[in-house]
Amino acid sequence: MGNGQFDTPILLIMFNRPDHAKQVFERIRSIRPKDLYIAVDGPRENHPTDRDRVAKCLDLLEGIDWDCNVHKLIRAKNLGCGKAVSSAITWFFDQVEMGIILEDDCLPDATFFTYCQELLATYKNDESVMHIGGVNYQDGALRGDGSYYFTKVCHIWGWATWRRAWQKYDFSIKNFDRFKETGAISNVLSHSEDQNYWLKAFESVYTHKVDTWDYQWVYTVWSHNGLCILPNHNLVSNIGFDEFATHTTSRNLLHSDKAVTPLTTIIHPTFRLEDKAATEYSFKTLFRTKSEWNKKVDRMKLRLRYRTWHI
Repeated sequence: MGNGQFDTPILLIMFNRPDHAKQVFERIRSIRPKDLYIAVDGPRENHPTDRDRVAKCLDLLEGIDWDCNVHKLIRAKNLGCGKAVSSAITWFFDQVEMGIILEDDCLPDATFFTYCQELLATYKNDESVMHIGGVNYQDGALRGDGSYYFTKVCHIWGWATWRRAWQKYDFSIKNFDRFKETGAISNVLSHSEDQNYWLKAFESVYTHKVDTWDYQWVYTVWSHNGLCILPNHNLVSNIGFDEFATHTTSRNLLHSDKAVTPLTTIIHPTFRLEDKAATEYSFKTLFRTKSEWNKKVDRMKLRLRYRTWHI
């Protein structure tokens, strides 16, 4: 980008992981956004290290050494993963029409930002497109004839959307009972195992058994017949699989620290249609209950990758 500044607003969501947040902040700093929104959840009670860690995250803002409109949402008390993240995104879209969302463990390649910016502009007025994601878990398979493809899968490790889409979000998914009673899930997913998996996921947030926000976003996209965009090469690496995470506490070598590939030229696909093969592959490999054989294959992949990393 030379000496210019990045025009699309960015929301950085942080909590108690300053080392992770610093890496993400430095990547944002490299593109010099004009508008940077910072949301930080408050320290938890009975977690003595939280206050210091949250403060260290806030100290990162001293590194804003370019001309930048900085907007802050700093929580005095801890809201938890679900409310803290979802309310931060709502706060963001109360002020911007479209933008990029990064949590403190999602480290993007620099070209992720221009990818999001171009696609936000391209699909600004297309109500059918609701989500732009930055990760790729297609294991080398290229989908369609463009730099990205359309799918039902809403990966949120580095993503972007529009106010028009987020306004449909309902943290409590109030109409889930009706969604379940009418069998609406069958209009989204054809495989019974996928249907069961996602109905259980939606039920877990509907009944307040799981504190998260992203299942509700998936529900929002699917219940509005929305499409998601994902790149044909990975643009974001999740660096947060460790003991400080809320949900990704175990190191998953297949998902964490995944290599990124710069996207220097964006080729738009000819057709604005869901790539069903890509969707099926994601559900099969990431969400369905794996057979014993597939579990063995995964374990072999993990061992091989571990050995490669430690040569």
